[in-house]
Amino acid sequence: MLELLFLLLPVAAAYGWFMGRNSVKHKELKGRASITRNLSSGLNFLLTDQEDKAIEQLLELLDIEAATIETYLALANLFRRKGDWDKAIRIHEKLHQLKLPKPQAQQIQFELAKDYFSAGLYDRAEKLLVDLVKSPALAEIALKQLFSIFIATHEWQKASQYSAAVDNTTSKSLRIAQANMQIEALKSQSQLDTKQVLQLTEHYPTAIRPKYELAQLALSLHDISLAKSALLYLVEHKPQWSADLLPLLQQCELADEEWYQLLSKLANKHHNITAVVLLASWLAEHGSATAAEQFLLDKLKQQPSIRLFQQLLQIRQQQSAPAAEVLSSVKELVNAYLDKKSLYSCRNCGFKTRKQYWLCPSCQQWEMVEPISGIDGR
Repeated sequence: MLELLFLLLPVAAAYGWFMGRNSVKHKELKGRASITRNLSSGLNFLLTDQEDKAIEQLLELLDIEAATIETYLALANLFRRKGDWDKAIRIHEKLHQLKLPKPQAQQIQFELAKDYFSAGLYDRAEKLLVDLVKSPALAEIALKQLFSIFIATHEWQKASQYSAAVDNTTSKSLRIAQANMQIEALKSQSQLDTKQVLQLTEHYPTAIRPKYELAQLALSLHDISLAKSALLYLVEHKPQWSADLLPLLQQCELADEEWYQLLSKLANKHHNITAVVLLASWLAEHGSATAAEQFLLDKLKQQPSIRLFQQLLQIRQQQSAPAAEVLSSVKELVNAYLDKKSLYSCRNCGFKTRKQYWLCPSCQQWEMVEPISGIDGR
């Protein structure tokens, strides 16, 4: 009897292992079936435009199966693009509560901050982004999103708190944004002075705004030497801005030869319309109207431009008294045409305007709105 018992023990063990294995498989199959049911139910709700019920169903599934995070992120981003920020927030908040690897958790935190920003919950978004500025992988995009908040709330002074963080990135656009927001902060506090602006020009040499503000401030204080230095630097490095810079340089008492050389370089090398117009005026004043007219005709053949034609009409009107009345009527038509044309265009998004903006009203990028070139340009 005892021997029989020992013989049956391996059989009992094998049976127990077999039944246990089947039990585990049964539980796995049952769990998978439950997941499939919840997922199918959630998708069905989405297809029948019952999005709130769909989200509830899918969030229940999230507790069971965290391996589908990318699917949930895609779904939340879809809701955000559609403007359903509350739905995107609910999904991202649920994901944010999960215990995930740090890189994935930080990415979800950033997406949640973007949701809050889109929904106008700036305080919540800022709180999440401040932590992410310390992340090497997300520091740059977190700073850009933070700066978007400061732009929306006009809290320019907050940008200076992140000067060191901006310096640690390789982003040119962040440095330009930082320089502009510090200028805005100084202007809002009526503290714009030469020393502070000069420091900004040295710290952010790629930004146009500090040099431009320095030149205007120097002109207002009759510091011609400082204004001239700042403007000549800008013309050298940003010739596309000549339409705005040259009228300021005219106030800097440049010698005739220096003014001629500057205009010649901009007109011939950079094909700047404003420089051509001013050079034609200089030739008419210091040479002859005939030389100025011939210069304009040559330039018009190379570079058709309404503004050059306008200047040619003016010179011919001064030369010929009998034709002055007819030319005056043509000039009025040209002036009316140009008065309706945009003067500036954003090179990032194409926004057009007659007014200068340091911050593009359309794409919210700094120093992208530049004087327009081309047949109607300056």
